[in-house]
Amino acid sequence: MVASPLSRSEKGKCVVDVGVSLLALLVVFGAALLGGISGFGFALVSMPFLLVLGFPLALLVPLNLSIALLTRIAVAYHLREHIRYQRVLIMAGASVPGIGLGLVTLGLVASSTIKLVTGVVVIIATALIWQASRRPPARLVPGAPALAGVLGGFLGATTSLNGIPAVLLLAREQTAPRRFQGELALFFVLTNTATLFLLATQGRLPGVSVLPLGLLWLSVALVANHLGTQLGGKLPAARFRYLAMSLAFLAGVMTILTA
Repeated sequence: MVASPLSRSEKGKCVVDVGVSLLALLVVFGAALLGGISGFGFALVSMPFLLVLGFPLALLVPLNLSIALLTRIAVAYHLREHIRYQRVLIMAGASVPGIGLGLVTLGLVASSTIKLVTGVVVIIATALIWQASRRPPARLVPGAPALAGVLGGFLGATTSLNGIPAVLLLAREQTAPRRFQGELALFFVLTNTATLFLLATQGRLPGVSVLPLGLLWLSVALVANHLGTQLGGKLPAARFRYLAMSLAFLAGVMTILTA
């Protein structure tokens, strides 16, 4: 078990080991860069690696949700003409009961168990997303957007991985890249906002002592996401999605081994 890099000074302020902090910044930068290029994968890549570095799940979930929310606003606005709003609203609305179920689960299941499950979910998800992206486009199954929303809400509240079901749905349909990125971005904005609000009502947001760490990660993520978005229009996104999936798979394995 990796010791937590977070500690408290005599004045009660949150302190982070310098070496681990630098590694975490590299993880955040790389995950945000890949997320900007491919349209998804920030939490999928960052969460397992940050768990391996010893950051607690209770801190990572709200931070990942906040970073994904703030980095996707501009993307959703820029790609607003490509978005099927009714579908995204259905997924976002259906995520609310899933968030509620996730909050109940957090109160019943130990964080170490959730960490182990996170690794398993990441491994399975990367395999499913990769297979779905290589198959011919499939027809939409009735109720699939709502189901993706419910599952996404549950995963978001427990692990911040709320994009996995939506990515699987869009990959299965071979959605056009711009629509893929735009709909995911708006889904993250709406669902992450709802998740953070409900986490706040349950007193599950970290205290102000972690605000400097959160602002540092957010600043790095915004820069990396902007670079990734610019590169995404010039480089083959499929190649970088493959890289993101490979890193996520490796991170999932590492998470299980250190749970």
